[in-house]
Amino acid sequence: MDGGHTLDRCREVTEEVLRTVFSQLYRQGVTLEGMILKPNMVLPGLTCPKQEPVDEVADATVKCLLRAVPAPFRGLRFCQAANLPNWPRPD
Repeated sequence: MDGGHTLDRCREVTEEVLRTVFSQLYRQGVTLEGMILKPNMVLPGLTCPKQEPVDEVADATVKCLLRAVPAPFRGLRFCQAANLPNWPRPD
């Protein structure tokens, strides 16, 4: 992800966006059980001097999703982490 933002800033913005999205979905009467969300992972920007290891990124992403996504929601899908720059590639 482009930018110099920190992992914490990405988490804050992601959480705010997810809360807003789900608030609007609720207002519009969307049934959460029947939808799929493809969220971003919580990542520092590519030009941020502190690049957290994969396990910290995973932990931040899961914690963010648990705080911002309502419990009835079941459909999360992620892109492959191997497609991201500077991440370990599977054999």
